[in-house]
Amino acid sequence: MTLTPAGKIFLTFLAAMLLQACASGPKVPRSNYDLGALPQVGIQSAVKLGFSLADVSAPATLDSNAMLYRLQYDNEQQVRPYASYRWTMPPAQLLTQRIKSRMAAAGVTIVSVAEGVADLPVLKIDLDEFDQLFTGVSHSHAQISFRASVIKKNKLLAQRYFTLATKADGADAPGGAKAMQIGVDNAITELTLWLIDVPVN
Repeated sequence: MTLTPAGKIFLTFLAAMLLQACASGPKVPRSNYDLGALPQVGIQSAVKLGFSLADVSAPATLDSNAMLYRLQYDNEQQVRPYASYRWTMPPAQLLTQRIKSRMAAAGVTIVSVAEGVADLPVLKIDLDEFDQLFTGVSHSHAQISFRASVIKKNKLLAQRYFTLATKADGADAPGGAKAMQIGVDNAITELTLWLIDVPVN
């Protein structure tokens, strides 16, 4: 059968459309995660505390909404982002909000440095790690590490480094996000208990 010029153009167009459809593949919907609802059991603080919280700082690798992971068995130095899973905001902002909420719920007076409240010691957090580490194909944990400094009138009163690894139930992004929620809440509990013993007067 001999095709007309118009028929040849139509077949060429149809072939191009089919190739484009195969190359693009099905689109996977993107899922966004935060740190979830506050835990039912709060931090019990017997000492009245008050701090001015500086915004949590973080390295450039954490300055996005990307949900990051590492493969310990395949180049642990390479940080990889999940393609279809993201945080609702950068990790430093998630941690800043969580600290404010958890400490306020425990009766700690916590305000932002921007509010300019005088005489309160400044709590400064430097976030180093906030990712999911795969120790095997089906085993992973959420890793969070940060340095906490208490400063008053330009004087360093205390400093401590916190690092927590929380086992994930699933070797995937949802499992990592849940483990990170638990890890962050445990870290804030440890942070608050440490602050109770910091001499701020």
